[in-house]
Amino acid sequence: MVKALIRLVLFLGVVLVYQNSALSAGQVTTIPVPKNIIYAGQVITDQLLRGRIVPLRYLAGVSVIENRMQVVGKIARTTLMPSRPIATNHITEPDVIKVNKPTMLIYTIGMLKITAEVLPLNSAKAGEFVRARNIRSGRIISGVAMTNGTIIIKGT
Repeated sequence: MVKALIRLVLFLGVVLVYQNSALSAGQVTTIPVPKNIIYAGQVITDQLLRGRIVPLRYLAGVSVIENRMQVVGKIARTTLMPSRPIATNHITEPDVIKVNKPTMLIYTIGMLKITAEVLPLNSAKAGEFVRARNIRSGRIISGVAMTNGTIIIKGT
């Protein structure tokens, strides 16, 4: 009984020494995790996150967000639980074009630039294809969503 107790104490001592050496050797990093529940569709802000220390070897085996700049301003695709690492496929870019919200369409061909107010028929992220209805003529036009919230069409 005494020998088993001594072995347990020695084992715990070795574990503590290993943990302290791992921390002091810099084999850990801090990743962002939610402070509270973040619901699907919610914009992720810096105030909703806190840091969590994880071993570097953990990051080699999983696909999680490693720094705050990768997640701030993004949209949660699923409910994110407190203190749990955020998987890269659980967030998405926000839509820059919203369906039925009037926006500007810019058509350029050479030096000619034509702008028109349009009503998007689908929401889109930057770089995605958008169909929109010209408010004045009623024609349907297709273009690409830009980060500033406009739709671009380039002529040939």
